[in-house]
Formats: sequence, C-alpha cells, structure tokens
Amino acid sequence: MTANAALEARLHAVLAQLPGGVCVADDWRLLYANTGLRALLDSADAEPPATAMGRWLAQGALEGFGAHDAGEIPGQRGRLLFRHGDGATYLIHWWDAPADDTPAAHAGAGDSAPGDGAPDGARLRCFTVQELPPGGLERAARQSLRELDSVLEFIHDGIWVIDGQGVTRRINRAMERIAGIRACEVVGRHVSEPLREGRFKTCVTLRALETRHTVTLFDDYSNGKRCLNTSTPVFDEDGRVWRVIAAIRDITELENLQTKLSNLEVEALAYRLRAQGLEGESKSGLLGQSLLVQRVRQDIAKAAQAEAMTLILGETGTGKSMAAKLIHDMSARADKPFVAVNCGAIPPALMESELFGYEGGAFTGAARGGKRGMLELAQGGTLLLDEVGELSLPMQAKLLHVLDGQPIYRVGGTQPIVVDTRLIAATNQPLEKMVADGRFREDLFYRLRVLCVEMPPLRERRDDILLLAWYFLRKIGQETGTTKRLDPRTEQIFLAYAWPGNVRELQSVIQSLLTLCERQNILPGDLPSYMREAAEEAPEAAAPRESLTSAVERLERDMLSAALAETGSTYKAAHRLGISQSSVVRKARKYGLQAAAAPGWTGRITPRTDRVK
Repeated sequence: MTANAALEARLHAVLAQLPGGVCVADDWRLLYANTGLRALLDSADAEPPATAMGRWLAQGALEGFGAHDAGEIPGQRGRLLFRHGDGATYLIHWWDAPADDTPAAHAGAGDSAPGDGAPDGARLRCFTVQELPPGGLERAARQSLRELDSVLEFIHDGIWVIDGQGVTRRINRAMERIAGIRACEVVGRHVSEPLREGRFKTCVTLRALETRHTVTLFDDYSNGKRCLNTSTPVFDEDGRVWRVIAAIRDITELENLQTKLSNLEVEALAYRLRAQGLEGESKSGLLGQSLLVQRVRQDIAKAAQAEAMTLILGETGTGKSMAAKLIHDMSARADKPFVAVNCGAIPPALMESELFGYEGGAFTGAARGGKRGMLELAQGGTLLLDEVGELSLPMQAKLLHVLDGQPIYRVGGTQPIVVDTRLIAATNQPLEKMVADGRFREDLFYRLRVLCVEMPPLRERRDDILLLAWYFLRKIGQETGTTKRLDPRTEQIFLAYAWPGNVRELQSVIQSLLTLCERQNILPGDLPSYMREAAEEAPEAAAPRESLTSAVERLERDMLSAALAETGSTYKAAHRLGISQSSVVRKARKYGLQAAAAPGWTGRITPRTDRVK
C-alpha cells in the first residue's frame, strides 16, 4: 500500500466516525448513513430504515439559524440546532446535494445505503451531525451578547435602532444622555411618536427607512443638544429593510470647546496688545500689528509734535477722522476744542458762513446776535476740514488766506478776527488729479500738503483683518450683551474679501452679524451674499502664492523701510537692525529706498528712480 493510499484510508476512517448522511430534503427520509450516524441513531442494522432519522429528530426540538436554515431554497446551505430530549445538543450542518449526485457515491468502507432509492425529482440534502459540549452553545451565545451589550452601552456616541416597520428596538445609555430620554419611554413605540412629542426636530432613522440608503443630518434635541446623526439601513435576504441603525454624535461639546478656544484667543489677543503697548490704540480705534499700521502711528506721532498743516489721505472708511483726532489728542492742543467740518455735507452757499461765521442781519434768516464760525469755535485747538476736495474754488481762495495767517471776517462783518487754530485736512479724492483738471487750486494743494499721513486700505493690511474683527466682536458684544465667534470658514471669507468700505464696512458687518445671527458660531451662510460671492470669485485671495525667497525679501524690505523711516539715518537704522551701516546702504540701494534728509522730513521713504538690481 502506497503512502497516499494509507492516508486516504485513514481519512475515510476518520470521516466514518463523524456522523453524516444523505436524506430527502422535504422529510429527512434517510437515504444514506455512515458508521458514525448509524451509531448515533442506535441502528445496528446493516441497512438502517429510512425513518430512523425522523424518529431521532422527533425526540427533541429542531431550531434554525441564518437566512435559509429551513432549506426552502434549492442550492443553499445552513445550520440547524437540535436539542435532544436527553439534554444533549447537536449542531447539524447541511447543504443541498448536486442534482447528479447519488447516495451510492457517498458509500465508503463500513458504510451502507438503504435499499429503497430516492423518489424521482426529490431534492437531496447532505448533512453532518456534531455533538456540542453541555452548555457550550449557550455560554458562547451569552458571551457574545455580553460583548455586544458592552460595546453598545459604553460607546460614547448614541445608538438608536428601529425595525423595518419603524418601531424602536433599542437605544443605548449614551442616547439616553444625549436626548434626555429613557429607553422605556421609546422602545416598542414607533419612532415618529417621540418626534411628534418634540423630543427632536428631525427623524433620521425614518428618513433612512423611507429612502433605503444612508442619511446624515444635523438634529436639535429638546434639551438644547445639537447632534450629527448618521442612519444606515440593514437589509435581509429578500432586499427588505430589516433594521435601521443610527449613530448620534453630540457636537454641542465640540461647539463649547470652540467657544472656549475662541475666548482664549481673544484673551491672548488682549494680553498681546498690552505687551506691545497697543492698548491705547485699540481704545482709540487705531488697532493693528501690520507694518503699514506701525508706519501710520509713526506719522501721526510726528504730526502731533509739529504745528504744521497736515493732510490726511485715504479711501473712505480707513479712519481719516480718527487719525486727525489722534493727532489733536497727542499734541499740545489736546486740552482745547477739536472741531470737525464735513465740507461735502454743507451746501456751497452756506459754507462761508459755517466756516467764518456771520454778523446779525447779514442775510435773511440770520440770527440777531450773529454766529461764530467753526474757525472761532476751534480757537486754540484743531479744526478738521474733512472731504476738503469738495470745497468750491471761491471757498478754496478764502481758505488759502487763512492758511497764510491773515485774519478772518465774518459774513457781513468788518471787524478782523485773529484765530489761533491748527488746520488738518482730509480727503479720499486724488487731489493731484483734481489740480491737473483745474478743480482744485494748485497753491492750496501745496499749502495743505506740508505734512502728509496716508491711511492704508484694509485690503493692503490683511494681517489686521481678523484682529479688527475679533476686537469689534468683543467691543460691540459687550455693549449689546451678546457673545459670538467667527467660524474658521467664515474667517477665511473675511480674509478673501476685498473690503471696499475698509474698517467702517468691517465694523458694520460685525454689528449686523451680532444682531441678526441667532447662533453663537457665525457660519459662512450668515454672511451677506455679496461677501460670499466675492470670496468665491477670488478663492486664492486669502492665501496668495509666494515663494520663500520673495517672502524673505519682502520682510527684509519692510523692516529696513520702517527702520529708515523712524530713525532718519542709515547709521541709526543699522544700530536698530543689528547690522552694519554698509549693509543698510547696500540693501537700501537694492530695494530702491532712501531716507529723505530735507528740512521738514516726515520719516517717509521715497523710491529711487535709479534702482540698482
């Protein structure tokens, strides 16, 4: 006997001891039984009767497992649990025999087949019988159930299970905590009933049951919790929804963490402002950390120390009036009046009487005792001529006489009045172009532009956008008793938006959001539509692409420019930057910078026309 033949003989001997056989699928009528099955059935006959299997099964209870355990569908397989009357438990594995299989084909050494064959067209079933240790299946099932219960009960997310009819089958402890309900209140009831009772606003499990696919939605519960719900249907073998399992994650905790983080950021901002000496600027409205804002502060400080005529240029909403008030407050005239006149808001026919005043009876409707003009009201202090580009040409000529130090005359008066008032002019119009067009006097333009302060637009100081937004959120929020924060996606839109109205527009948008937004977290959908559309048109505005080399050069140029502007000499700039004077001279030539040394220098850096590359 060869080795393979010996192994085959041993295999047949082992399989003969594993109870198994072939029967008719409809009634378990036995067609074939091996040695092990005959021993199990207590059948010593060489050919056990066909009814032996049926008699054995009648002595206990047969239970099914799985989708097709009853064997109703040809070509399937399954498992059956048989509990014998004597207390033993058996596991029967069965499978449909191929159509061309015959009982004789399964016969082996020591095996036998019954004498009568299978009826024509009968479906045959092959099976094996395995005896289980006492209590083994029950212990394994209980262990599996305990593990499943532990997973469901101790998972942090809520679990809600309904059946194919929408009836709640189970919820876990986390679901009770999140929704503020007890399992006994909802289990066994249709899931729509707690929905009608107002327990929650959206029934995600019911939507998944109706749509037959996974559904994810936000839901607000009656106890104030906001959750993210994902509901998934489970199908049976016929394609029907058997169960729907919903996983509910409480995002209220996440939002609370975001609120705490936002508050910490605001507190860190306040400490940073104090550390950098910017607390005073934040109270006055000149808030920012960019180099452009630092340059403006330097220009304002220099203008406050002088008594010369000052011209403030900048787009609308950049804070020109605020800069003029800062110059006045930091000057020696701080304890005297500060008067502001909007030249664009006063009709040209009334501008002279408003500026110079009038005597009683000077014109129809004039007050009997006359009226002092703005120049007299600002005696000893500062007069701001806002929107000075709106003055008519005749009025520009009269203003030029005042700037030349000549006394003024009230309308209808003959008595000269000497005023000691410092004039500051501000405009958002291009005065140089107006001079070229003949709409502004050239001599007045040069008389006004002794000192010049340029207010940069907000789009050129994007580093300050979120700083200003957080400041206005906190300031206006304290005034109105509301606390809100910007979602990170909203902050990206703030950075991408061009802000044509500058700081004034930013403040107005924040005030509107604090008033209209109902939630604490301001989302992109809460913003005005024009801001969202503008951000979509320029998606890369908030994150411009720049190489490392150009970024380093830009930083070096800005630091060098700021040092030269503040110190006024290459020697002092070198000392401040910690480099040699020759390096300052070389780098200034590289970037086309030079410090103006003429009298009345304001610290501004002018570009060279002979830039060396």
